[in-house]
Amino acid sequence: MTENPFDQDWQALPDSIWKAIKAGWANGMPPLASALYGRWWQLESWLRTLLYVELRAKIGSDWVKALPTASEKRQRGEKEFRYMATPDAQNLLAYTDASVLFDLTSAHWELFEDTLLSKNVWVGRVEELLAIRNRIGHCRRPHTDDLIRLEQTLRDLNGGAFTAISTFNNQWPAHKDWVDAVTDGWAREQHRDASRLVKHAERGYDTVFELRYSRRPWVKLANEQNTISGIPGYIWHAFWYFRGGRPFRLDRFWRNLEYYHDPILLVCADDPSSISVSFSAMENPKIVADVIGKCFDAALYSLGQGIAGNVGTWRERYNDIDPRVHVWSPWGSPWALVDESMHDISIFDA
Repeated sequence: MTENPFDQDWQALPDSIWKAIKAGWANGMPPLASALYGRWWQLESWLRTLLYVELRAKIGSDWVKALPTASEKRQRGEKEFRYMATPDAQNLLAYTDASVLFDLTSAHWELFEDTLLSKNVWVGRVEELLAIRNRIGHCRRPHTDDLIRLEQTLRDLNGGAFTAISTFNNQWPAHKDWVDAVTDGWAREQHRDASRLVKHAERGYDTVFELRYSRRPWVKLANEQNTISGIPGYIWHAFWYFRGGRPFRLDRFWRNLEYYHDPILLVCADDPSSISVSFSAMENPKIVADVIGKCFDAALYSLGQGIAGNVGTWRERYNDIDPRVHVWSPWGSPWALVDESMHDISIFDA
């Protein structure tokens, strides 16, 4: 019988983590509290990512203006401790209180009608969830039903989460008759980097490039005859596939783009031989076209030799990259792979 990858992960934990968990349980921490914190981590992490994607799809780079100034102040304040910075130091929403995350969903409800619960149910559920969050935050012992309530919420959110992620990955080729800098540059290959790289990559690196787009579930279908640039809810996707199973150094790729991170929405890799870089259609199309060129150079420079190895090992190597970088594995980020054909999948395994 094949071992469950989650069981493999559990057994592979370092001794230091095993020791800390056992010591906590042996010295007064209820095992229920450990389970509850894990489930809360799933919920709050999901809300942060969902808020980020939807706000940026609607507003573009100005999405940060929708957040309270306290988040930015906390993020700046932590720079004093840069010697102990975590990957989430780049995530402004990681410095936003849970109550504010919930408030943001209500303030921009039109973006979440299809991906959260009905509004009345969600508002009522939030009060219960924040009570659980307060117990976790103040190390109070859980109520016996807290875990049940939290897992039920995750199950209730599963359908909406699937909608949010599968529509992100439901992508179409950009129309070559659109009129904008992104299409001119990369569908018609008129950008200076496209004329230099697209055919060269295919001949010299056996690498295929595609320009794609998607739309968020809250979008009222727009007239796509001319362009999607400047239309809220649309997303550009620059996609590379490295034939022959060649491995791709995702860490090197992201490092080489250090000065071009800001316009990027997400970077997704569903296996070691492909990568997709996404941009809100609300970004300046000239900037998007230029950054795609930078990504193209970085992608070719980051190709490794030989055949990609174990997918689990590949995923673990990229645990500590920026939170905008999403990698797929059986226990990785669903944003990198889940599409509408996977309708039976459980996003939260709740």
